[in-house]
Amino acid sequence: MANLFFKDGKWWLNYRVNGRRYRRSTRTANRKLAETMLKELEVKLFKGEDPDPKVTTTATSLPDFLRRFKEYYIGRNSGDIHGEISRLNIMQEFFARKNISSINKISPSIVDELFTVVLIDKKPKTKKNYLGLLKTAMNKAVEWNLIEKNPIANVKPPKVVKTFHFFNKKEIEQLLDNANEPLKTAIIILVNTGLRRTELFNLRWKDVDLKNKKIRVWPYDNFTPKGKRPRSIPISKSLQNVLVPLSKENPESEFVFRPYSHVHTIYKQFKDLLEKSGLRGSLHDLRHTFASHLAMAGVPIPVISELLGHSDITTTMIYAHLSPDSHQSAIAKLPF
Repeated sequence: MANLFFKDGKWWLNYRVNGRRYRRSTRTANRKLAETMLKELEVKLFKGEDPDPKVTTTATSLPDFLRRFKEYYIGRNSGDIHGEISRLNIMQEFFARKNISSINKISPSIVDELFTVVLIDKKPKTKKNYLGLLKTAMNKAVEWNLIEKNPIANVKPPKVVKTFHFFNKKEIEQLLDNANEPLKTAIIILVNTGLRRTELFNLRWKDVDLKNKKIRVWPYDNFTPKGKRPRSIPISKSLQNVLVPLSKENPESEFVFRPYSHVHTIYKQFKDLLEKSGLRGSLHDLRHTFASHLAMAGVPIPVISELLGHSDITTTMIYAHLSPDSHQSAIAKLPF
């Protein structure tokens, strides 16, 4: 009646209705998720239901839509999306408590209530993340012909005051002294490259040029860097001392660093290491440390932006205040 086949990095559904064959992408490379979607399709076909009905915009079930959107989101993102799924679940519970069963009931006032009731103690950045995710879901509802337009498209997120924390040289040395392998190796790589953890886990040896001392951050079928821009990062001496022996440990390995079964594991281990070392911060602060020390060394902000892979240089400007004051020397160069 129906089956799965793999093509172009995704699982596809193959089925027949009234003698006519249909093929539809599951939008996921996860076989278990694809098999779940196959079972749902088989039930619909057995009942004689339309396997992909066009739902009218007057009575679209919000729980059904959110379930479908989560499946879509999981299928399109191969990195760590635990936080996004958690936010979707929290919003879904809030909508259920408010007896909002139709997608058409989502409105700016509901978002305001979400902010003031559920997220009242959360930081502006957290609220912005919730709003961004909900807007993405509503845009997808429009694309799927479930609603005519995004009802919260013009809702503005709360202003975010960008702050960050970075480690000084002594703190990095302290972390390395207290860290066990493979976490120690991960810290050295991250603090010398500014890579995000998902970029580290998706780094291939073919993107590491030890001879010319460069690393390439490159998108693949199931992975795209957050800034959606390939970039090149020079290999420092400290990083070279780690990568060379690492390349000899398992010459058959495709990936540079895959010691953990899940990308979230390194986050938890680093958190435990911080507690052990009596330091505050997070794993992402290693990226801030990379950028901050470059800024303090006088590296121009546009160069730091390229090394971090920022799509907008305004994101990198949070490090500008750390740069040495070069205004006086610049003025001194005036010819008059």
